[in-house]
Amino acid sequence: MLPAKCRQGLARSLAIACCLLLFGGNARAQGFSITELQYQGGSSFGEYPTSPPGFQNILTLQHASGWDYGENFFFLDMKCCEGADANRDMYLEWYPFLSLGAITGQDYSWGPIKGIGPLGGLNWGAQAKVLKITPGFRFQLDLPGFAFANLDYLYMVDRNQGLAAGGAPKESNSHLIDFNWALPFEVAGGTFSLEGHGEWHSPRSNELGASLPYWVLLQPQLRIDLGKALAGEAGRFYAGIEFHLWINKFGFEDADEVLPQLLLVYRF
Repeated sequence: MLPAKCRQGLARSLAIACCLLLFGGNARAQGFSITELQYQGGSSFGEYPTSPPGFQNILTLQHASGWDYGENFFFLDMKCCEGADANRDMYLEWYPFLSLGAITGQDYSWGPIKGIGPLGGLNWGAQAKVLKITPGFRFQLDLPGFAFANLDYLYMVDRNQGLAAGGAPKESNSHLIDFNWALPFEVAGGTFSLEGHGEWHSPRSNELGASLPYWVLLQPQLRIDLGKALAGEAGRFYAGIEFHLWINKFGFEDADEVLPQLLLVYRF
């Protein structure tokens, strides 16, 4: 069971997340709209290479929707840890996408690419006082069997408050390439999905003069539609595992993390 302090912090964080969702819901959404509350629990090596292992609980509010001219995606992580980093934290990413095909009425498909357009957004972390503005572009891919597949490029413009404000060190601007996908399939009457993302973040430097290496982060999830399997209610409750592979975590050389985490999902 979560400590009382963690439960209170996560409750406040969830209230903030719901306000964000309601605010974002005023957009003229069309096509699809998916909102999930996810729980992940498992070991964590902590924020720094010297941190001892501990247990980590994460609640994630995640939303994706399509509208006339593009798509919208955000997630808010609310983290509570024991051991390595006994604290609470919030982390948010938001990515709006505009489809050039929808805007101009032209067909931009070519080979496996079915659409292109500008992609933007921001990354924000509460405890580290991190803020990155992320202009870029997206290739929407048409891959057999996939519910969706995107290849994104983002230019990471650092707007961190830095050490002077008690946050993480300011960093030079950098580049990020991300592949995100969902692949549904069925096995022995069960409905599954393999989904998630994998990213490469370029080397950079920080305000201390340190050179930070690239990182590679892979977060695939294997889910089963538990509601359908147990009660015949499809598309509502999921369970599974998220495999977490982070090479050079946060840009620390040889700070690698390889962890499985329990995954529980409720879809609104």
